[in-house]
Amino acid sequence: MANGRDGQKIPVVRPTTAGKVGGVQYASSGFAAWRGIPYGGLPAGGGRFAGPVRPDPWERVRPALRHGSVSWQLAPVYDRASGVMREFDFANTADPEHEDCLYLNVFTPDPGRAALPVLVWFHPGLQVAGSGNMPGRRPEVLGRNHGVVVVTVNYRLGCWGHLYLDDVAGRDTANLRMRDQLLALRWVKENIAAFGGDDAGVTLVGESAGARNIGSLLGCGPADGLFERAALYSGGCDNVVPREEATEFARRFLECAGLSGDPERVFSVPNVHLKVAHERLLRRHEIVYYRDVVDGVYLSRTPIEAIRAGVSGKVDLLVSNTANEAGLWDRLMPGGARVVAQGSGMETAAARYGTDYEGFINDELYLRPSRDLLRAKTAAGGGRCWYQVYDHVPSNHRFADADRALHGMDLASLLLDLSAPGGASEADVAVARNVQSALVDFASGRVPSTGGVTWPVYESDPVHERDRERAVRIGRRPSVDTAVWPLDDDAAAAGR
Repeated sequence: MANGRDGQKIPVVRPTTAGKVGGVQYASSGFAAWRGIPYGGLPAGGGRFAGPVRPDPWERVRPALRHGSVSWQLAPVYDRASGVMREFDFANTADPEHEDCLYLNVFTPDPGRAALPVLVWFHPGLQVAGSGNMPGRRPEVLGRNHGVVVVTVNYRLGCWGHLYLDDVAGRDTANLRMRDQLLALRWVKENIAAFGGDDAGVTLVGESAGARNIGSLLGCGPADGLFERAALYSGGCDNVVPREEATEFARRFLECAGLSGDPERVFSVPNVHLKVAHERLLRRHEIVYYRDVVDGVYLSRTPIEAIRAGVSGKVDLLVSNTANEAGLWDRLMPGGARVVAQGSGMETAAARYGTDYEGFINDELYLRPSRDLLRAKTAAGGGRCWYQVYDHVPSNHRFADADRALHGMDLASLLLDLSAPGGASEADVAVARNVQSALVDFASGRVPSTGGVTWPVYESDPVHERDRERAVRIGRRPSVDTAVWPLDDDAAAAGR
C-alpha cells in the first residue's frame, strides 16, 4: 500500500515457478508491491466449474503493477420491503470481473530481507462479493508497519466457486473456491521466499467469510502442510453441507436459471444468466448462503469432525469474535437480523430463540462455531490456541453510536495504517496497536501480548471447561476474562 510519502518507485523483479514478475519498490520506505500475479488459471476449452490449474509459464518479465481480475460479484441480500438488491458498499473496485480471476498480490516491507512471517489474507463478503483488492480492507498495512510479508488473494465466489454439479451434470465441480485457495497456498509455499517471506511461517488470516474459508481448510486433508497458523476473525468451520443438500441447492439454482431440463447448458450460458439466477433465488429467500460440500475428496467429513480427529495437526489458532456480532444486520437493512437468521437453514436451533434474531445470530452463527472449533482443536492436541473478544467501537466508524463492537468493526483496528491513522482517535490507535501486535506476535510464533497483557493459552477439558477457557478482551484496556459461550443444546432447550 503506497502513500504520499513513498516517493520514487524503483523496479524490482523476483522469480516465480512460472516466470519472473516485475513490481515496484518505494525508495524512501523500502516497501515493495507486486500486484496481479497469476497463481492459477482455468483449463482451456471448459474452464467454468472446473478445478484450477497452474498458470502457463512466461519467458519475459511479466509486469505485476496492476490488480488482476476479480470474481464475478453478486448481491448478498434482497430487501423485500423496498424491492432492492442490497450490495456490500465496501466490496466495489474498478477491477474487471471475470471467471478467470486467480490472481494474488504480494507486499513486503523490504524485498532484501529473508524469512519474514507471511500473512495470507482471505477477504469477507458472504462468499458472493469482495476480493483481495477491496477498498478499506487492505491488510498490506500490516506489512508496512510490522515487518511481515502480506499476500492477498482473489478466487471464485458465489455460484462460480460453490455450485456442486457432480450429481447433476456428472462433472468434478466440488469445492472450487477451496481448490483455488489450495492452489494459491501452494504458490505461496513454492515462491514466497523470493519475496522475503518464510515459507515455513505462513499464517492464514480471514474475517467473516474469509474466516469460514479457513475453517473449512482446517478440516481439508490436501491443505496439510500448506500453513502453520490460522487467525479466524468472526468465523468458524461450520460453512459446509452434506452432498445431498449441496445437490438440492444446485437443482434449485438450475431451476431459477431455467436450465432444469438441460443442466449441461450451465457450463456455457453467459455469466449474466447466472447472475440473474442468483437474483431469482434471492427474491425467494432474501439471502443465499453458498457453502462447501463434504465431497469425499477435499472434505472427507465435516471440518469439525476432521479437526477432532487431528487433521489440522500442529496448526496454531487465534480465534476472535466481536462483542456483538449480530448488531450489524439491522443497521445494514431493516429486518436484516431476521433475514440472516431465517435464511441460515438452522430451523431447529432458531426455534428456541423465537423472534430474538440477534440472540440466535450471536449464539449460533458466531459464538458456538468459535467454541466448537477451539474445543475440537484443544481436544485433538497439537498446536496452541488463543481466543480474543474485540470490544471497542472505533470513533470514526459509520456506526460509532453502537454500544458494543459490531461484526466487522474489528477490521477498523486490525487494518488501520498506524503510519497514517487519519481520523482515528488516540484510543482507536491504541486499540489498533494492541490488535495488530497480537496478530503479528501470533504469526511470528510468539505468545500474543497486548498492552502489557500476555495472552493465556486457551485450554478446555470435559470437567473444568468453564474454569480454563480464557479470553482476552480487547478494549481501551485489554483484560483476561473467562470465555462466555452459549448454553449447551440440552440446557438451552430446557430454559426456553
